[in-house]
Amino acid sequence: MHPILFHIGNFELASYGLMTALGYVAAAWYLTPRLKNCNIKGLTQDTFWNLLFIVFVGALVGGKLLFILLSWPELGATLAGKIAYIVHNIRYGFVFFGGLILAVGGALWYMHRKQLPLLKTSDFLIVAVPLGHALGRIGCFLAGCCYGKPTTLPWGVRFTDPNTLVPPELVGVPLHPTQLYEAVLNFALFLLLHYASKKPHKDGQILVEYVWCYALLRFGIEFLRGDFRGGFLWGFSPSQVISLCVAAIALYIWAKFLRGTPHGR
Repeated sequence: MHPILFHIGNFELASYGLMTALGYVAAAWYLTPRLKNCNIKGLTQDTFWNLLFIVFVGALVGGKLLFILLSWPELGATLAGKIAYIVHNIRYGFVFFGGLILAVGGALWYMHRKQLPLLKTSDFLIVAVPLGHALGRIGCFLAGCCYGKPTTLPWGVRFTDPNTLVPPELVGVPLHPTQLYEAVLNFALFLLLHYASKKPHKDGQILVEYVWCYALLRFGIEFLRGDFRGGFLWGFSPSQVISLCVAAIALYIWAKFLRGTPHGR
């Protein structure tokens, strides 16, 4: 596709970085007009933007750290080689679950510090996550990362740009557009949560619905991914194992605490 959109002198605009930034802008754009009517005690304009900043930094740092951890054996034979690879490819190589874990951890810490209602605030914020994630996955598609396995299906995509992140042996080979699969499913999840949030629900219900829905869709898409998946456990990739664990936890929480008659909104 188009990993580099354009050059101006030594500056180059990477499509992945642009779409990731647009994802955060879209999430903020969606949440900002709803802030006044969210009825969350203590969630002011300042705390809201501080939360978004913490989530943004946490997602970037956590996603990069988990990528390095899972890909460490593949980054080079020597420590210097591994570091050189990471520095050279600093714009690419993120694992969503790593970003999610650190972003959620940072957000929970800040919400506790500001004495915000954790579940209600999380319900409010989480609706925008799949919207931003969908745009980020389009960035993956343009860059050629997170590519799928070879396919004979008519919608297989050939990556031919010399700057693509698809490995040389797969350049020009029809591949599953797994990035677009996930973008479409994330956007559908965003719409689902958007409408669910407008209906009466218990605090924490929207958050739990997001967790198990995304975990299940990610578990399925992993079967079609063709890039290095960080090794396998029980025949599953690390992301699939994480997906199964968090889906099971979310289902337990829903069954134990969230079933029953919801309160009004």
